[in-house]
Amino acid sequence: MAEVHQRVEAIRRLARRGAHSSLTRAIEKARAEDIALAMRHLVPAQIRLVFSSIRDETIAAEVLTRVDPPELELLVDDLAFDRLVVLLNLMEVDDEADLLARLPDDLRQRAMKAIHGEDKEIVEEILAWPEDCAGGIMQPIAFRLNADQSCRDAINALQDQHEELEMVFYIYVENDSKQLVGVTSLRNLLTHSPSTLLKEIMESEVITVSPTTDQEEVARVVSRYDLLAIPVVDENRRMLGIVTIDDVIDVIKEEAAEDMMLMAGVGDDLDAHAAGVLRSTRQRLPWLAVTMAGGIVMSEIFGHFQQNMAGAAVLAAFVPVMIGMGGNVGVQAATITVRNIATGRIDPSGFSALIFRELRVGMLIGLAFALILGGFAALRNHDLRIGLAIGVSGIVQLAVAAMVGTVVPLMMRRLGIDPAVATGPFVTTGIDMIGISLFFLTSGLVMQLPWIAI
Repeated sequence: MAEVHQRVEAIRRLARRGAHSSLTRAIEKARAEDIALAMRHLVPAQIRLVFSSIRDETIAAEVLTRVDPPELELLVDDLAFDRLVVLLNLMEVDDEADLLARLPDDLRQRAMKAIHGEDKEIVEEILAWPEDCAGGIMQPIAFRLNADQSCRDAINALQDQHEELEMVFYIYVENDSKQLVGVTSLRNLLTHSPSTLLKEIMESEVITVSPTTDQEEVARVVSRYDLLAIPVVDENRRMLGIVTIDDVIDVIKEEAAEDMMLMAGVGDDLDAHAAGVLRSTRQRLPWLAVTMAGGIVMSEIFGHFQQNMAGAAVLAAFVPVMIGMGGNVGVQAATITVRNIATGRIDPSGFSALIFRELRVGMLIGLAFALILGGFAALRNHDLRIGLAIGVSGIVQLAVAAMVGTVVPLMMRRLGIDPAVATGPFVTTGIDMIGISLFFLTSGLVMQLPWIAI
């Protein structure tokens, strides 16, 4: 990793200095992934210099599939159309389809007319599916053989087809009707007699997905069963392609980044340079408006209790820490819930168990919180009522905060809304409003008890 980091930094340093000859030599020793990574922190002129220094067109094509949208847009704008077509034809068809989907409509249509005939048909097939489902991320070319063929036939076929196959993890076995009936590994080919038929060594229970399966679900299935690739089949069990582990990793990264931005309440505003100021402002304002509305409601609640409850001024000093603790506990519970939903570790039958578990966790945290902060409040104010009021309200508030943080994402899941949305302003603002009300209500009840000041 240190060597890779040094190589990336060397490319950036040479690009900033404009050292074209040295940059070309450095790029010749670098992988496409490292070149694409180096471009992330360069200005447009330096990005152009790096790309123009790539002498191997195969590497240049792979770099285009690896760069982020802002860099891709910049490079495509500078590319001659004929060279763009050459680079597209050098890509694997799934990468080619992915890049074409990211091009402007007019340029994509021109490029589709210019690419090779066989590739064109496959790319059109991929682009026909939504980009966030199995059909949109699959590789249509897979190593498949008839069930009546032998291990010797499979090895010979693999040697003949190795140039057109992107990755070969498994041998997919079909019947005479081209239906998927089994799967076997390369290891099985080598550990059995050459005359052994594939139907004798195949696993007939094949884990598959449909082309309309959401990419997140595809990633969950691949992760659950530790697969290196998963076949995509139609309703008649005919193979349309495979989703390989490299595409699954990309999906996991993409979905994790998306959930992180949703949890922060900034929509898909992931790249600081990809969106304009006005677009970023429009994305963030609605979420912040939720927080502002919650703040107004909390100020009204605070004012009401301040006017109508004895001791409110003393209790008010503890409001910031109570709100902070409640918000943190709620977000922790919500994050755990969203994560469990995303990884498929809970289903509707397990909702009540998760809610009850987080409720108990919140109560235990509240108990520890009550002993420390309640004791401090009692000693500081020389009044057991203040300490008890802070302690009891802390237990109630944190238990409720944990429950709210768990229930809101589960409710959104039931309503078909992305649960990640719930973890940001909705949960924190809701917990703040509920928490401040519970704090003053519980404290008010405790303060009315006939305790004697110390």
